[in-house]
Amino acid sequence: MLGETTTGSTDMPALTANEQAAVGAAQAVLRNALANTNGTHLSWVRSYTASNGWALAADALRLLVSLITAMRPQHILEFGSGTSTQIMARACDELQLSCGITSIDHDPQYGVLAAQAFTAQPDSRCRVRFQIAPLVARDHGGKFLPTYHLDADGLASTQAVDLILIDGPPIMLGGREGALYQAMAFARAGTIVLLDDAKRAAEQAALANWQHILGEAVEVHVLPGFIKGLAAIIVHCPVVGADLALHRLNAVTEELLALIPTAHRYILVGEAWWGDTAPVDRDVIPFLERDGQYWGPPADDATAIAEFKRLYDQGADFIVFRWTSFWWLDFYAAFRRHLETEFSCMVQNDRLIVFDLRR
Repeated sequence: MLGETTTGSTDMPALTANEQAAVGAAQAVLRNALANTNGTHLSWVRSYTASNGWALAADALRLLVSLITAMRPQHILEFGSGTSTQIMARACDELQLSCGITSIDHDPQYGVLAAQAFTAQPDSRCRVRFQIAPLVARDHGGKFLPTYHLDADGLASTQAVDLILIDGPPIMLGGREGALYQAMAFARAGTIVLLDDAKRAAEQAALANWQHILGEAVEVHVLPGFIKGLAAIIVHCPVVGADLALHRLNAVTEELLALIPTAHRYILVGEAWWGDTAPVDRDVIPFLERDGQYWGPPADDATAIAEFKRLYDQGADFIVFRWTSFWWLDFYAAFRRHLETEFSCMVQNDRLIVFDLRR
């Protein structure tokens, strides 16, 4: 049983026959692995179990081995080195797979210890490459998130990645939302991604954002019964580079159109962002505006409030802040207090803040 499954509505080009087959195979592999997880023999795992709380729970490790057995991958990528690296290599050896495993960690001390622990074990058929990759902030579709500064030429294989394990970065260093966006550069249709600790609020937020932004490019399964929570993401179509910004734009556009009824006027704070896809059944008012055109930010709070009242009196029904204009609410504090005092905030997330101005 796969548990809860979600897919988004962001438009995607139709998959080719080969891509559809790869996605179907991944779905079958995941079902098979879940069905056989409880029977997976892991008595040998005790010799690898870490003494800290960072390692995957035993039930997640069993699924990981069950997935490798069902999938027989050629290239595995993991974010967060440790016990899982050794167990994946051992599982591949049991199956006599010549698999490449690329293990990425941000922490020089922990990453080196993981590499040393692996090399202390008997020879493995697997090509395991460890990388110490510091975390850097990078733009992922207009949102800056921690990303591993890894060497793409230093991966264990040149083939696309079959299986990805996301067990880092840690929450205190920004969390894991950026990891899937980064992993897309190495994925293919049918790649399976496992996210550990899926019961935590930060990981749940990451899952929700992945699904919202990536839409039909992925399918997200929240797997039931795992002690720390586990989610599986099946990639339909990798979304990389500049395509992510377009996906986010399309997703936020759809979200906004679902919030605002047709034939209603709304104030859009900051520069217009519809491009050639402006909806014809909603009246968009730029803010600030002169003769219907965007005029730039106000000089001060008094100007912002006065201009807002003018548009409100002319019949505006909503005011919309996209993430690129969130700074207005900090910079123009009195304007924000006016909105929060006088009107209801109908949505507030990391993409949109919308106030309902209807009388």
